[in-house]
Amino acid sequence: MLNVAISDWVVATTSEDEMVHGYVEAIAWQHGIAFVHVIASDQDEIIGHLIEVKLSSVKALPTSGLDTEASVRSMIDIALEIKDEQWFMELTDSLLSLQSNESKTPTDKVIRGSYSNRLGVDQL
Repeated sequence: MLNVAISDWVVATTSEDEMVHGYVEAIAWQHGIAFVHVIASDQDEIIGHLIEVKLSSVKALPTSGLDTEASVRSMIDIALEIKDEQWFMELTDSLLSLQSNESKTPTDKVIRGSYSNRLGVDQL
């Protein structure tokens, strides 16, 4: 049995040997078919559409946390592509939270030390 479930992000190969990247919307186990909503593909015409692929050609993508701005921005792009407003709003909140946490820089990053003006003038 394959380790693929509905809502998993996957990479698959179609019967026409085209590479697709998307998420699983449904699985017909008895027929060995997964229905994938295509986000990226070798063939531009199928992007944004639901296609059937053989379960044997489906590989689940590793999950990664949304702990960096880059990963959240990447997911925001996908949310916009699939027109998922609720997910977009959740991701935007996460991004704003990450940005506010990064703006709170600790004071230990400030380099302390004495400064001496080598020119010997106080003001220019």
